[in-house]
This record gives sequence, C-alpha cells and structure tokens, in this order.
Amino acid sequence: MHGPPASGPSSGLGLSSIGMAHLRFSGRIALVTGGASGIGRATALLLATEGAAVAVVDRDEAGALATREAIEAAGGRAAQFLCDVADSDEVEAAVTAAEKALGPIDVLANVAGTGDSATLADIESLEDERWNRVLAVNLSGPFFMCRAVLPGMASRGRGAIVNVSSLAGRSKSAGGGPAYTSSKAGLLGLTRHLAFDYGPRGIRVNAICPGGVDTPMIRAGAANLATSPDESEMFMRRVAAYEFFMPIKRLSSPEEQAAAIAFLASDEASYINGVSLDINGGLFMA
Repeated sequence: MHGPPASGPSSGLGLSSIGMAHLRFSGRIALVTGGASGIGRATALLLATEGAAVAVVDRDEAGALATREAIEAAGGRAAQFLCDVADSDEVEAAVTAAEKALGPIDVLANVAGTGDSATLADIESLEDERWNRVLAVNLSGPFFMCRAVLPGMASRGRGAIVNVSSLAGRSKSAGGGPAYTSSKAGLLGLTRHLAFDYGPRGIRVNAICPGGVDTPMIRAGAANLATSPDESEMFMRRVAAYEFFMPIKRLSSPEEQAAAIAFLASDEASYINGVSLDINGGLFMA
C-alpha cells in the first residue's frame, strides 16, 4: 500500500446489530457490483446493516461468498452472483438471477472497476487491449447494469442508482493512465444523461468521485500492474506527490465511500439527482 493506512471510521459496520440499525433500506433490494472487496464490500455490508437484501455481484466468487456470509451471519439477507460486468450477457444473467432470488432491484451501486496504474507513459505505449479492458469494466459495465435494471425501476416508478467514478473523472488520474481517466469521465457523462432521462420516471442517478481509498486496487498499484521497473518507479513518485497535496493527510476508508453511496441511494437524498459528489478529503475542490 502506498501511504499510511486509513485512520477514519472503523471498518466494523455493526453487522451484529442489523436489527437495531437505522433501517433506511428496509424492504428494499440492492445490487452491488464489485461486492467482494474494497468499496463494494463495504457498501454491501452497510446497505444490509440498514435493512436491504443485497445481491453481491463480482467475478471473485470466493470474495462475493464471503461478503454474503458476513451479511447472513449478522441476520441479513443476501445472495452472491458470479459476473464479469464487462460481459453484457453475464450482466443480464446476473440481474435476472438476483431478481429471481431476492426480488426487483430498488438500488444499484455500480462499484466494480479496474485500475491501470501502469499506463503512465506516452500514449503510443497504450495497447488496444489495455485501453479496451479498462473502458469495458469501468464504463461499459455500469452501462450494461443500468440497461438491465432501469426498465424494471421505471415500470415501478422508483429506484436509485449510484455510480462510482473517481477524482480522475473530474480532473485526471494521479496514478493511472488515459484509459482510466477517460473511463471515469465517461461514467459521469452517463450518470448525468440517465439522471435527466429517468428522473421524470421516479429514478435518481448519481455518482461519487473518490480520491485515494485504501482498497486492494490501490495497494496492488505498481507491483501488480506495472510492465517495467520504470513504470513502477513513476507510479510511486506520482502517488507520493498526490499524498503530499491531500489536505486530509490519509487515504479514505472504503466505509467512508460506502456511507456516501448509501446516502445518495436513500430517501434522505430524494431531491438529489445527476450529481458528482467529490469525496477526496479536499484534494480536488470545485
């Protein structure tokens, strides 16, 4: 991991007291992509704590199962589904299976994403395969999920979608390349467009834009994604500079990001639609 561990709110979400929690999502069904780890896992646990039945979707089957088991052990209701969000057929199958198991989807949290921390060199070194994979997961994946759940939400006249973009989508990535920045900026465009189109039908679509978060993706960083020692060193230098300018001198915790997702998905945000909420400790202010 680059930088100090998050020292914000505890990672314990009080799952042992689901029945005692503030049940903003009682009786609702939530689908969370990327639910095996990081922000996705934290979001799934929090929504369950607040009363939702949760469909945990991830291509990491063991991790998704672990999230489901944590929810069920605390008295919640959950199911897990194996899915690569970049594959539209798998997305359709996962949504169909989730609704069959749990019921119609009321809340969609598009958290699944992939980094490309190694693409720090000039654009000519960015291969088609790497560009296409990052956009497939980070932009096409949320599109496929929205396309699968929005007709049902519209027919029922209610629903909430929260997309996880990034500070990169608002500015640029400090530790990634043009594919990551482009995918996250595109996701904000998709968010605004769907918010406009589906607001009249009772559906709100919003996004959060995290800065540095203490997740497996950022901890993997250069070690897993760099294609050369030079790329790894460049990544380390950029992350160090990024952390230096953060007004709150730590990475965010996944739970802090999950709290924002839950707020935007809840009735407490009933008049918030089409926003891009910056959650970066003040690194980017607009």
